Amino acid sequence: MSNESRVPAAAVLAAGLVIAAIIGGIAVGNLRKAGDQIVVTGSATRPVRADFAVWRLDVNAQATTQLTATRAAASGTAAVAGWLASNGFADSAISVRTPFTMPQEEWINGMHTGRILGYRVSQQVELRTADVDKVADLAGDLTELLDDGVPVTGQSPEFLYAALPEIRGPLLADATRDARNRAEEIVTAAGAKVGRIKAVNVGVFQVRRRQSVDVSDYGMYDTSDRDKDVTGVIRVTFAIE
Repeated sequence: MSNESRVPAAAVLAAGLVIAAIIGGIAVGNLRKAGDQIVVTGSATRPVRADFAVWRLDVNAQATTQLTATRAAASGTAAVAGWLASNGFADSAISVRTPFTMPQEEWINGMHTGRILGYRVSQQVELRTADVDKVADLAGDLTELLDDGVPVTGQSPEFLYAALPEIRGPLLADATRDARNRAEEIVTAAGAKVGRIKAVNVGVFQVRRRQSVDVSDYGMYDTSDRDKDVTGVIRVTFAIE
């Protein structure tokens, strides 16, 4: 490349640097104007462990008569409730739901014949307890009940954190401090200072599995694991001095 072709390129580069410097100076100057503000999002996360569990076990019985199916379901739910009590759970933690009966109708070539072939009765036993570890252990093995002929199916336990309302305030305080630190990093670089809080918008809470990256715009509450991360988010508007 000749010297003649290099001169315009150098001139363009120099002009670009001057323009960038002017724009940067304007940005810094704008930050220093009275009434200016900055909006920053802060977040804070705390690891927690579930302190309450809800476990539902379904008993399903089927027979040609409604009475026989109902008796079989009642016998099964009594066996499940007794099994839970024998594992140390208080009677007050165990509840048995009202049975649900569904006739088994006969269909031929897509047409209902009007004949009832039998009845299916479903009944649920629900356990609500603070002993989350014992629930986790029992939920993985229902062979004792199945060996006794109890037609039971266990749902996945729900592991909850009942103390969540108690940590919301401290968590938002941590998130606010995080927002201020972020604002100071941005504003200080521009030669200004962060002032008072002008507005606050509290976001949704995310209760996730430990180290999960899943989030939801409406908040989320994972109940599948005992170990969780609770994240609070806050959007803060700071004045700039």
